Amino acid sequence: MEFSQVMQKGKNSINQKIKLLFFVTPIIMFLTILLVHLIIRAPITIDDDSTNWITSVIETGIGTSITIAILIYSNNQQRRSEEQQEKIAELVLNIQNIEQRHDERERKRLTVFSHRIISNLETILQNHHELRQGLTDYLNNSTEENKQSIILSSKKNLDSIVYFIIPNIKSDIGYIGDLFEDPLLSKSIINQCNDYGTMLKNIEEISDWNKDPLLMKISLIDNQIKVLTTTIDNIKKEISEKL
Repeated sequence: MEFSQVMQKGKNSINQKIKLLFFVTPIIMFLTILLVHLIIRAPITIDDDSTNWITSVIETGIGTSITIAILIYSNNQQRRSEEQQEKIAELVLNIQNIEQRHDERERKRLTVFSHRIISNLETILQNHHELRQGLTDYLNNSTEENKQSIILSSKKNLDSIVYFIIPNIKSDIGYIGDLFEDPLLSKSIINQCNDYGTMLKNIEEISDWNKDPLLMKISLIDNQIKVLTTTIDNIKKEISEKL
């Protein structure tokens, strides 16, 4: 709206200049003819104008006026073109600034929430190591005390992951999941949390604490540790690529 008003104002200005030019031109031609007549006593009527000086003055005046009018119009067009270019450059710069601020906010959002997710995943990873160590200790010393210690620890960790860690991770992913370059990373994180919860629940329900079933559990934990470590590294990579 503002730009169109400026353009209309400029158009009105050039029209006024051209109108003024063609208004002033006859006056200047008349004064020129009168001045020449007074100075050199040249004939002032066309019938007595054997040298055609009056006609020359009129033609020159009209030609000069047209030339000036064209120059005024050309200069105005050039100025308008320059103003448009300046407006476009300003608009592009504003867009670039908006995009830059947006990118900075996106990077900050990704960094903050990614570090929170990493912190929670590292807690889960640490719990995996502790569970593995507990099962290993039980294999070396199969006492009821060790068994109950594993079960109680698993129950405590299960409550923590179900009521705190998984909801927090899901909430954080809701803020930044669309920023991950890997479209499957968000889903993979949630699946690993759920798998860990299932594993802890199964520990509570173990009925066979013999060597072979426990070794299978330890093998499963080892696989989960590898997957979790890879996931944490992938999140860190996502952060580093955005910075």
